[in-house]
Amino acid sequence: MDSATPRPLRDDLLLLSAFAAVIFLVHFLVGNGYGFHRDELQFLDSARHLDWGFVAYPPLTAFAARIAILGGNITPASVRLAAAVVNAVSLVLIGWIARELGARRVAIGLTALAALPVTLAFSVFLQYNTFDLLAWTVTVLFIARLLRTQDPRNWLGAGLGIGIGVESKYSIGVLALSLLVAFLALPSQRHLLRTRWLAYGVLLAALVAAPNLLWLAGHPFITLRMEHFIHARDIRLGRTEDFYTDQLKYTMFAFPLAVAGLVSLLRSARFRLLSAVYLGPLLLFILLKGRGYYLLPAYPVLFAAGAVAVERAFVARPAWLRIGFRSLMAAALLVDIAAMSFGYLPLWKPNSAAWNWQMKNNGDSAEEVGWPEFVAQVAAVRDALPAVDRARLAVLTHNYGEAGALELYGPRYGLPAPISSTNSFHDRGYGPYEPETVIVTGSNLDDQLGNFATCTVAAHVTMPYGVRNEESRYHQDILVCHHMREPWPQRWARSLAFG
Repeated sequence: MDSATPRPLRDDLLLLSAFAAVIFLVHFLVGNGYGFHRDELQFLDSARHLDWGFVAYPPLTAFAARIAILGGNITPASVRLAAAVVNAVSLVLIGWIARELGARRVAIGLTALAALPVTLAFSVFLQYNTFDLLAWTVTVLFIARLLRTQDPRNWLGAGLGIGIGVESKYSIGVLALSLLVAFLALPSQRHLLRTRWLAYGVLLAALVAAPNLLWLAGHPFITLRMEHFIHARDIRLGRTEDFYTDQLKYTMFAFPLAVAGLVSLLRSARFRLLSAVYLGPLLLFILLKGRGYYLLPAYPVLFAAGAVAVERAFVARPAWLRIGFRSLMAAALLVDIAAMSFGYLPLWKPNSAAWNWQMKNNGDSAEEVGWPEFVAQVAAVRDALPAVDRARLAVLTHNYGEAGALELYGPRYGLPAPISSTNSFHDRGYGPYEPETVIVTGSNLDDQLGNFATCTVAAHVTMPYGVRNEESRYHQDILVCHHMREPWPQRWARSLAFG
């Protein structure tokens, strides 16, 4: 690995393009999935109110959703096209990382096979994890080039990756900190810090990140407050307890390849620093009690290093042994891809055995079902109201999925724009007038009786095919309430909620 000099990129571009094409093929076959995911509905709302930051996340994912809106045909497939493009680019860059480590064609293919399940899973719906993976991959690629070539100009590429990360998901800070500590801790690499190109890279990262950082400063770092709230909630609900087993769950038969890659990096004089891409975030996420999937962007460099190590270990072996072992590895990685497809891709007919298994075991799939039906049920409650109650009517939701669904599908029923105290919806207020009659979703009767003079249960949310998701499990009641007990401006001023 230490004497690696990659061949011209064009020699391997066709192979990497073929793997990237798989992502597009899957997108065009099943891109509409079961419907919009609740997170996508929030991204679409943010895309209609573009800013350099939002309460729940940086702006890059919302900007991607805005592209779909500008196209005029808002469907899950059109929104998810950006995710397919970005993940295809990430997969090519992951193969490029392998080339920087000295991979030849077989190792590049194994690296792409190992990384394909993650990139496919991140393409299922538009999510900030997609852009987070891109940011980590760009950063690691240029750090690998820096270590191989000793050309300090690669700091510019690393700075670009960090900047993209800040605009997509703040966990990029874990990678940046890990790399900084590694450079300081390894005497053989410290000289790479003593160059003006590092300053240029830091400046580039700051310039790319500046719009969001300025937005954060102007909004008392509210996103960090929100993430602290969500993190505490995840710990309270036990969502971080499976961190270790999640590493096996998400990598499966690629995990031994990752272990081989880590050992190979630790033994490499030239590329040892890249082990910090995994070990640093691993340690930090353990200390901070992160969720298992947070570490996924750290695996591609291990896959690449492991593939190079395997390729070189068998180069002098008999052809039958070399071909047999490669075939065994490829078969194992194809099993990973099949398992990921079974559990995460929207492939199944409703009420089939596979569908029922996926709805039960993959919470994200269940959150793609039932949003048009939910809005129709809210509209039916509105239609049953006396005319006098519709004059100053509002629809108040208590989570961003409901608000986003009503924003998207409500106009076809003539429903008013939803109001919500959750995340950035809160910034838009309670509408042009103080509502007197309010249809309330995502809450319960006891809570709302404390806010309104009268409140009754008008209907219950039902999901098609009996799907059990957040709405049908926890937010079944659709309420009709009248007359807020205190002035709306006072109540709204302290109603901000994170979710």
